[in-house]
Amino acid sequence: MPFKQHREGGDISAIFVHAGAGFHSFANEKHHLSACQDAAKVAMTILKNGGEATDAVEMAIKVLEDREITNAGYGSNLAMDGTVE
Repeated sequence: MPFKQHREGGDISAIFVHAGAGFHSFANEKHHLSACQDAAKVAMTILKNGGEATDAVEMAIKVLEDREITNAGYGSNLAMDGTVE
């Protein structure tokens, strides 16, 4: 009979991120995927090292907002009046 590892609650983690709503050009697909992968890696590293989920989420958002390619933070699309909402 194969050994089955018993898992306690809290030792399984998953991270889901996206690069913003709306159409994304196929020409920029690698850049969007890279931004998402970097955000997920940062968040997972925090979780695997015993960090809080809220800290992991905050860092993932920061990574995405710091990327010009995403429609958030630094890369935000401007509203009709020229401001970031």
